[in-house]
Amino acid sequence: MVPPGGRLGAVGPVLVDAGSALAALALLFAATALSNLRTVATEELVPPLPSRSPSPPSTSRSLETFLARIGRTRLARRFRHRARLRRRLELAGHPISSEALLGLKLLAAIGMVALLQVMGVAAHFLVATIALSVPIGLAASRVPDLVVARRARWRQRRIAARVPDLAELLVATTGAGLNPSLAFRRSAEVLDGPLGDELRIAVRGLDLGTPWRVVLDELTARTGDAAIRRLVRSMGRSQRLGTSLVSALHNVAEDLRSERQTRAEELARRAPVKMLFPLVFLILPAFLLLTVGPVLLATLRSLH
Repeated sequence: MVPPGGRLGAVGPVLVDAGSALAALALLFAATALSNLRTVATEELVPPLPSRSPSPPSTSRSLETFLARIGRTRLARRFRHRARLRRRLELAGHPISSEALLGLKLLAAIGMVALLQVMGVAAHFLVATIALSVPIGLAASRVPDLVVARRARWRQRRIAARVPDLAELLVATTGAGLNPSLAFRRSAEVLDGPLGDELRIAVRGLDLGTPWRVVLDELTARTGDAAIRRLVRSMGRSQRLGTSLVSALHNVAEDLRSERQTRAEELARRAPVKMLFPLVFLILPAFLLLTVGPVLLATLRSLH
């Protein structure tokens, strides 16, 4: 029979190990959250200038061609909401063609169903896997949609973070005497990232002879950003009413600058709320285990 003191002595190291593990997990969680918060705040205040992405290799192009062939089949065209899918791809910057995405959805569904059948045969649960094949296959076909939607949201956040810089550049270039089309050309040469790519597409439309108002409307429709819509609307109103374009752009730039500062302050106010979870569930239990636990063990040992 193990004496009570021996049991208490064995519990002590377990409590210390559990507290150390919780403390390490709390530090890891806090470091990750702080890093994410710092990255988001930095992109809100001073967005980085990302390097241009290299052209996709031939292997990726071959894979996309293979997926596009599958996406052109009659079975792949049975997927619904293709118009919504094309819109998501447009917001995501067309990382893949719509036909290739349909092919990827079909392959994900068929692959998941085949994997379930193999697992059912191996585990002798064939009836259950057959019953679960349809819902799990449909769920697997939704995974590419979720990935594209997440990329679209990330790209829209990057565009929204750079719109104040675009407004400042337009104020500087139009104040120097350039017309709106030349101002957009100069801004497209300076800006990079998703917004710079969209501006270069607009510049190519200007080079083809498209009126700059039409080009700006197409830019607004492609990006779906409210700040760009406000900027374009202000420029159109200024041209229609004959008012000063520089003053109109200056007012929009001030509004966007104040909105950026408001977003940064909102992120700062959210930080204490986000810190409650690791504080209550990780740091506080680890603190109690490492401080109060040994005292309780010593008191119980002295009583026995």
